[in-house]
Amino acid sequence: MVFSHSKESQAQPISAIFIHAGAGFHSYQAESTHLWVCNQAATLGMAVLKSGGRAVDAVEVAIKFLEDHEITNAGYGSNLSANGTVECDATIVDHLGRSGAVGAVEHIKNPISLARLVLDVSTRPMTLNRVPPNLLVGSGATDFAYENGMPILHADFLVSGGSRERWLRWKRDLAQVEAEESQEVDNQMDAQYQLPGRASSSRSRFSSSGRNLTSRSWWRSSNPPNPTSGSDGSNGMTSSNPGGRIQARLPDSSVREYDEDMDTEYIDGSFSLPEDAANSPGGIDGSAQSAETRKRKRSESLLESSTLTSIPFGYAGRSIPPDRATQQSQSDSVDESPEQAYLLGSDDTIIDTVGAIAVDCHGNIAAGSSSGGIGMKHSGRTGPAALVGIGTAVIPVDPNDEAATCVAAVTSGTGEHMATTMASSVCAERIYASTRKVPGQPGVFETVSEDEALEAMINVDFMGHPGVRSSHCHAAIGVMTVKVTKEGIAFFFGHNTDSFALASMSSTDSEPKCLMSRSKGNNKVAQGGRFTRLSRDFYLRTTTHALVPDCPAASQREKAILFPPDLHYSLLRSISL
Repeated sequence: MVFSHSKESQAQPISAIFIHAGAGFHSYQAESTHLWVCNQAATLGMAVLKSGGRAVDAVEVAIKFLEDHEITNAGYGSNLSANGTVECDATIVDHLGRSGAVGAVEHIKNPISLARLVLDVSTRPMTLNRVPPNLLVGSGATDFAYENGMPILHADFLVSGGSRERWLRWKRDLAQVEAEESQEVDNQMDAQYQLPGRASSSRSRFSSSGRNLTSRSWWRSSNPPNPTSGSDGSNGMTSSNPGGRIQARLPDSSVREYDEDMDTEYIDGSFSLPEDAANSPGGIDGSAQSAETRKRKRSESLLESSTLTSIPFGYAGRSIPPDRATQQSQSDSVDESPEQAYLLGSDDTIIDTVGAIAVDCHGNIAAGSSSGGIGMKHSGRTGPAALVGIGTAVIPVDPNDEAATCVAAVTSGTGEHMATTMASSVCAERIYASTRKVPGQPGVFETVSEDEALEAMINVDFMGHPGVRSSHCHAAIGVMTVKVTKEGIAFFFGHNTDSFALASMSSTDSEPKCLMSRSKGNNKVAQGGRFTRLSRDFYLRTTTHALVPDCPAASQREKAILFPPDLHYSLLRSISL
């Protein structure tokens, strides 16, 4: 530990930036790549802050870096919609709570920059007392970017080789499922009218294929199943190596019953119909078989005609009118070398949004989010990254507050569930007031610590919400929040996903502090945080540690050293509850 008692230090303001690269399951093979991206984004953001930049500037620069790397689901290389195009969402909020956002926008390399442009324009008055917009979606957002001089790229320029391959696989799966569903309808009609020789076979076919449809339909929802969810804790992720190397064991489940040939479970996943199911007793007759064959041929023809060109993310492009940018590319597909292959590890399941929160030297806070959305989404679907109070929220400083408290929160996970629960705004309110709901007493809150408030927000306000409990989709969330007071900058995070990639850096740090937080599975909440004290006498600087209390390597003596009760510390930690 290094203590500085210089009186000059009390005049030095402290700034900080916090990054997350999405909640989900980050493979152990690609963990270092994810953390490197977070590290670089935090470094760039801090460079802006140290040069006198504002918090919104740092947030924009950091998220732009994340958008430019296809390992994240934002900007270049994002998941493709059902139409085969990149449609992105982004939001940025300043210290006054003013926001700029774009949703389902195409042809924009960095959606966060367009959101920043919307924010800047919305703060300027318009003629005839018109109210400037702070949220634009679809073609309106693209037109706004073009009118304000932002480069408009061809749709293919934002498609990476990995995202194209995922889309083609999902398209084939969708065509196969639709053909099966159509056949089941025909078989049910045959059974209803008791056509000779077909009723029993149709029932057998429906029973066999129905199970396959159930196990294969998860990719059409907003989230894949939790890779570590199981009937007991033994099916989840385990951490047993005292040296710090964590080993993973995936559970046996119906979802992985027929996935021997697949590369990943969600991003690169492709479930093939088993031979025994395809050739189940009874089969189908010639007329139904020809109808199914014709439908499959139409689907294959559609896939063959879909040619997407992979363009490196560094290509700056030339601004073209939006109507020309939407024209279908006439070029053929480009074969990629191994160096151009998709960067994700074989088991990566990155759900959604990336985000950043920054505090500048003036004590102003800002937050932002960006996302490419879920794969095969309906065109025009707007996710939480574009919605203030759902994906991003800021509670400004109250002029009458002596503590000068302000809070920012960004979320990642199942977007539709976060919209139902108003996730980021509820989280910010709970952290701001340090409260949680009292069980069994509706409308009653109790004062608790910020850690307890965050845990209750995930388990009660999110997972316990009636709309989430009754949903057929898997509920997942990762939350990153920052609370600024006169005492210091407090950083908290929590998630019920398998992992959460994070980084933080204050102006007193020599380098970012990165962490891949991993939970124990079974929807258990993993939490952690960091506190940077704004002391008038001295600044306390410590080395970052990642600590799981149940880990054998962490003795009671080490815990006492890492968490001294009588000192304010600057420490990044991860605790699975």
